[in-house]
Amino acid sequence: MLFIGLATLFVELLRPLAPSHAAAQTGDTRRAPPPEARIEAKEAAASGTLRPPIAQVPVTDIDKPQIDETRLAAGETPPAPTAAAPAAAAAAPIPDGPIVAVILTELGPNAAAAKAAIDRLPAAVSLAFSPYADASRDLAKAAKAGGHEVWLSVPMQPKSYPRVNPGQNVLLTGEAPAENVRRLNWALSRVEAPVGVTNMMGSAFTENAAAMRPVLDAVKAKRLFYVDARSSGRSVGETEARAIGLAAATNDRFLDEPETPANIRRNLDALVDTAKRRGYAVGYARPVSATIAEIERWSAELEAKGVTLVGASLVARKASDG
Repeated sequence: MLFIGLATLFVELLRPLAPSHAAAQTGDTRRAPPPEARIEAKEAAASGTLRPPIAQVPVTDIDKPQIDETRLAAGETPPAPTAAAPAAAAAAPIPDGPIVAVILTELGPNAAAAKAAIDRLPAAVSLAFSPYADASRDLAKAAKAGGHEVWLSVPMQPKSYPRVNPGQNVLLTGEAPAENVRRLNWALSRVEAPVGVTNMMGSAFTENAAAMRPVLDAVKAKRLFYVDARSSGRSVGETEARAIGLAAATNDRFLDEPETPANIRRNLDALVDTAKRRGYAVGYARPVSATIAEIERWSAELEAKGVTLVGASLVARKASDG
């Protein structure tokens, strides 16, 4: 019996760790999105959201902020973003005829994917960076040098929070307005001079007008633009922005859910149809290879269709003027 017991113990010691246990032991969270993201997607689909919120990106390359957090805790407000980029976007002429914008989100955690987007996509494609990746600052500078509009994804409370948590400094409906503005300032300090902001998750926060209004006031004060990702079909983001004179728009279509070339093509063509019917449209996508390839192909055909690809700020301005 002793021999059998020792043999069993020896076999168990040799057994590889299950993937989830192995990741926990090694600290490797890059293999797959956390299970909470899948829960959030299912709950969003059940609640009538047009598409499940963009999946939570595992945070793998950022420590708890030190200098930024220390200064903010002491009451110091980070300097406002350099006004040059937003001012240029505000002054850029809006082309005649239908215009369409694409915002590529979730940039930063995967540097290779971000570089592919920066290098391969037309400059008119807007790129939104996560505040949670240390690489975001330099990648955003490269994007700006390539002519892209740089946007910031601001983490906001999803309905299943705290079980699903976008990350530290998330904007919460239960926090005081001043605290949410402080958290917004922290996110803005992570990417240099964005043109505008959009929400990361936020199915609960963007439905709450009392929570959204002070944040949008701060966005307007910094002369930025706002585009609502529509994590919830009941978001009040654009409505509240319009009420205070902040140029804003709302995502019309998630372009790559599911991430198949045929589906991406259908969604891009539908985005063009919306722009022709209404005068403008904006879609959201992620930096996956199929999406980048399809946007490359699609953008080359837009001129023949009488539609102009523009930065998302121009769509926000046209939507607000209409």
